[in-house]
Amino acid sequence: MESQFKVRKKNSFKVIKRIILLSVIVGSLILSIPLFVKYSVRNKIFSNVNNVDDREFAIVLGAGIKSNGTPGSYLTQRLNAALELYFSGKVKRILLTGDNSNKHYDEISVMNNYLVKKGVPQNLIFADYAGFDTYSSMERAAEIFAIKEAIVISQGYHLPRSVYIAQYKGIDAIGFTTNSSYGKRRYFVREWAATIKSFVDCIYNRRAKFYGKKVKTNGKSNVRQEQL
Repeated sequence: MESQFKVRKKNSFKVIKRIILLSVIVGSLILSIPLFVKYSVRNKIFSNVNNVDDREFAIVLGAGIKSNGTPGSYLTQRLNAALELYFSGKVKRILLTGDNSNKHYDEISVMNNYLVKKGVPQNLIFADYAGFDTYSSMERAAEIFAIKEAIVISQGYHLPRSVYIAQYKGIDAIGFTTNSSYGKRRYFVREWAATIKSFVDCIYNRRAKFYGKKVKTNGKSNVRQEQL
């Protein structure tokens, strides 16, 4: 009886060890996903405009806006990077993608007005009003706007995930970093977790919250006229 107890105890210990080992392996694989994503796009991200190949579109990812209707610091950096690409002849059109989930918060009009005031023709600016997150922005860029090639603009810490998703969605994408690395440490943990989530979203082909009619980007701008 005692020997049977010892055998059961020994077997239980082996099972626990295997469970722990399997958990460590699975956990390590999950935690290594951001490293894989970053490595896979390592040659697709640039900070010098002279090293950037031409693309049809720049995709500017939305960020916070101020209560006075001007872009926040992060968004200003992204918009200035878009201006640099446009006036350098690296892109022909610009897609603004951001949050316009209610009438009191509209990243798109703030972004659009900033670019127009800086000299970008309105007919070259297009707007995705349902780019609620990076994955949705890239999904809709491919599905709604039929973008085939693009330069994605954001802060450097955010670009590997953005470019990876864009490429997964069939867009020939590269990334262009803003002139500031601010936020890299502040958002490290959040970006790590977001990258893991985005990787899973790609595998399961998560659907964006909204789709709607396709937008022809070789015609008139779809920016809402009342916002101009």
